[in-house]
Amino acid sequence: MTPFAPSDPKNSALLEVGCEELPAALLPGVIENLRSLAEEASAASGISFERIRSAGTPVRLILRLDGLSPETLPRESVVTGPPVSSAGNWPADPSPAARGFARTHGVGVETLEIVDLPKGRYLSVRKKEAGRPVFDLLPDLFQRVLSGLVFPKSMRWGEGTGPFLRPVLWILSLYRDEVVGFEFAGQVSGRLTFSPRFLGMEPVLVRNVAQYDREIRGWGVEPDLSERRDRIENDLALTVKLESSAGNWPEGSFLVSDSDLLTEVASLVEGYRVIPAILPEKYRNLPSAIVRTVLKVHQRFFVVEGADRKTVVHFLGISGNPKGDLEAVRDGYVRVVTARLEDAAYYMSRDLTRTLADRIPELDTVAFFPGVGSLGDKVRATRRMVLECLALVPDDLLKRQGLPRQEMVQILDRAASLYKTDLLTGLVKEFPELEGEIGGIYALLEQEKAGNPDPFGPAVARAISSHYQPRTFRDPCPEDLPSGLLSLADRAVGQAGAFLGGANPSGSLDPFALRRSGQGMVRLLVEYALPIRLSVLAELACVSWNLPDSLKIRSSLVEFWEDRLLSVLARDGEPLWGRAARLGDEPPFVSARRAEFLQVFFDTPDFAAFETVKTRIERILPDGSFGEVDPALLSVEAERALWESVSALSHIPFPEQPEAADFEGEVRRLRPLLSLVEAFFEAVLVNDPDPALKNNRLSLLSLVSGRFAVFGHLDILLSAARKERSNG
Repeated sequence: MTPFAPSDPKNSALLEVGCEELPAALLPGVIENLRSLAEEASAASGISFERIRSAGTPVRLILRLDGLSPETLPRESVVTGPPVSSAGNWPADPSPAARGFARTHGVGVETLEIVDLPKGRYLSVRKKEAGRPVFDLLPDLFQRVLSGLVFPKSMRWGEGTGPFLRPVLWILSLYRDEVVGFEFAGQVSGRLTFSPRFLGMEPVLVRNVAQYDREIRGWGVEPDLSERRDRIENDLALTVKLESSAGNWPEGSFLVSDSDLLTEVASLVEGYRVIPAILPEKYRNLPSAIVRTVLKVHQRFFVVEGADRKTVVHFLGISGNPKGDLEAVRDGYVRVVTARLEDAAYYMSRDLTRTLADRIPELDTVAFFPGVGSLGDKVRATRRMVLECLALVPDDLLKRQGLPRQEMVQILDRAASLYKTDLLTGLVKEFPELEGEIGGIYALLEQEKAGNPDPFGPAVARAISSHYQPRTFRDPCPEDLPSGLLSLADRAVGQAGAFLGGANPSGSLDPFALRRSGQGMVRLLVEYALPIRLSVLAELACVSWNLPDSLKIRSSLVEFWEDRLLSVLARDGEPLWGRAARLGDEPPFVSARRAEFLQVFFDTPDFAAFETVKTRIERILPDGSFGEVDPALLSVEAERALWESVSALSHIPFPEQPEAADFEGEVRRLRPLLSLVEAFFEAVLVNDPDPALKNNRLSLLSLVSGRFAVFGHLDILLSAARKERSNG
């Protein structure tokens, strides 16, 4: 029995909207939005239920409400009217506003009540609503849900129809065995549904919800997207096993897992059939990246590797027509893959008649941004900047990479000279998804052709091929430091050039994906623990473009990157963790390590104690600097004890490049200060009438505050702490 079917369809309502094919990328979000809107509308209408589920295929959206109560419960609501201040001498001599409010709601003015609201005292009327049959409420609920769906783009078709994501073809709407009647997008709801296209789109009259369950199971359609995805994944793995055990494929054939592709394919089909196919042997010598791109990106096929886990030897397609002829479909798949790989082989053979270095002058013929410069200008700017960034990398970090600084200079200088030249190749123009990767592949092939092994060649090729990483928030960063530095410099220079050209993101507009690029840049700073401040990075980027006096662009870049850093440091989408962890213009990786510490520290008993003491000190300290503490003026035992403890800690400075353990160690070291600070506040008057005593005590508190500052802004997390405590 399909998991989507309810346990008792007698108390269920069903909504199915049939339409033209929905975009696969949007289907998961539409399904989730359908469920959340139904929950909101049900709560607003007072409808009680056991469970709401949503599902969908490319041509049908389904909403199911199970365990519905036949009637809503009686409800009492309070409607507010005019404020008491404008009600006259109510109730003896009410104002026209008070009388009009009572008349509108059909009650006597003397029955009005007063309610206290945050904004003041208001007249109100208490209204009781009797329970209503749920059948009477469902038409409005379904219409509100469908009207509430939000899409990036909507369509209108015909006169007075739409808007909706795609043209609506039918609406099936039932409660038990009755039609829930309403109209939407030019269609009137009824009992009709239609079979999948592979079964001829035949009309089916549905008497009740239970019959719908039987019909959809009989078609072989799994309406739940996640369940359909899991079934496809299992069938793919089973097909590989069957083909191997039958001797059609060699032992050790391995299906490459691809979660994103699984979701996309599941959003493209209702019914399906797995089609195993063998990659023509003549194309197996092509670079693996090219073959994978053709199979996955161009055709949405799943890759099967050989026993070496490197060579692509087979592929699996998902046909949306389970009734189709297996051999005919397989032959079609092989033909289309062969055609694309033949194109790739042709462009590759033609490209390799020239070296990447031969293409460098042509970069000056390609515009980067109008009024900013050419692609050649950007490459030269990146080349300058990447070496400046390398100069800021400490020796211990280079030692961990196992590369002397001079070798890093040679690798980065060569990679930065060549890293954009593959944009001028025929293969990248035909397969733009392979930007960067083709440059790395061609760099290695050139070395093989020359027959002269280059010790830096592999590192140069890796830097070229991975300088676009990370492309998305979930993508990994480049695997080595030279690649990471080239990616960092390319992004910083590119964003500085875009800002110079007036392409700053504004609101929801970001046509050059600068936010995504900036977020990737911040991740590089964090994950490589580079001790580079955002202000320094902005200055280097502008100087690389020969813009040393561009203060406005530098400040705009820093502000933009600070926003990107907050999104990287967020937890569960909540940016306050980043605001709490960020201290000035410190290197982003320090803020990231502090944010990781705070997320653990927040759940410990120490958090409240440290936050209380730290905030109390910060509130009493005025702005400005203080002189050194004069021990001779410490006349009270409590302040002498605090001074001695703080002085002892001065011999253990907090590191400029802290690890997670450093924050934990600082908690242990500073914990004894908590009681000493409390005793200090009880024993002395900080703002003593004697200016010398006052300044000395403020200086002492300033030292304590400076030590506590390594924990960030704990007060920002206080509201979150109160919220969690109230919820708990």
